[in-house]
Amino acid sequence: MSKARSIANVLTAKPAALAGISVWRALPRRELRRVGPFVFLDHFGPVESGRPAPDYVGPHPHTGLQTVTYLFSGEIEHRDTLGTVQRIRPGAANWMTAGRGIVHAEDPQPEAGPRHGVQAWVGLPPDKRDIDPAFHHFDAEQLPVWQQDDARIRLLAGSLGTQHVPAPMYSSLVYAEIELNGSVRLMLDAAHELALYVAEGAVRVEGSEPQSQHALVQLGEGDTLQLSSEAPARLMLLGGEHLPEPTTIWWNFITDTVESGRALQARWEAGGFPQLHVPGHDDAGPAAI
Repeated sequence: MSKARSIANVLTAKPAALAGISVWRALPRRELRRVGPFVFLDHFGPVESGRPAPDYVGPHPHTGLQTVTYLFSGEIEHRDTLGTVQRIRPGAANWMTAGRGIVHAEDPQPEAGPRHGVQAWVGLPPDKRDIDPAFHHFDAEQLPVWQQDDARIRLLAGSLGTQHVPAPMYSSLVYAEIELNGSVRLMLDAAHELALYVAEGAVRVEGSEPQSQHALVQLGEGDTLQLSSEAPARLMLLGGEHLPEPTTIWWNFITDTVESGRALQARWEAGGFPQLHVPGHDDAGPAAI
């Protein structure tokens, strides 16, 4: 017999400053450190194209995780120490696997209009944190998109129902954008820890009170999810299997201990990483491990 997921907890993303712009940080929070393997979620924009473009995020390191920047509007150019130069456009998914270490930059493209989207980090399990760095790009046309009831769903990674994205994942997970104007009932993996982030509009979960923009809705156990909205809404569905311990988030790194995270940050700040080049950033400085 199926069991519907209800709301277990609701948090509101907190304003934070990043590279000269304001973002809404939904994860991590003291009350909720992660949802499945998702350890970080920032919602940015719309950043108006008429303002001077900040160095959105200049060259910086990551280890032990995967990043994905997903845009609702605007464009950003991704560059990394693998030599990747990739334009990120609305509807596309760029999965960067840091593994043992990578450095990347994301350069805004003001001529493409206001930048609006989300960036998520997925933690790698302890036995995968030393894998080689990698980058995989999926154009909007390569990702599953379908209409279900009153919802348009785009799957960015993992599996949802019968749909799947062949991005290299190291945990069972789901990451999807849901544009809702009415109601929809979804079939979910009952073993997944899941949450909804309300990027635009408001949504009801199983007939509950509406949850408005910037709400991070932690869901309880179950294998179905009933959503409804009285006006257009945009949601991100995220989660998956629990990330094994030991797991520590320190600055831009996921490691086993705080001490190892501090050592990586000190090494970066001291220029102790091998020198590799981020295309278009000649002053990138120390790069991937």
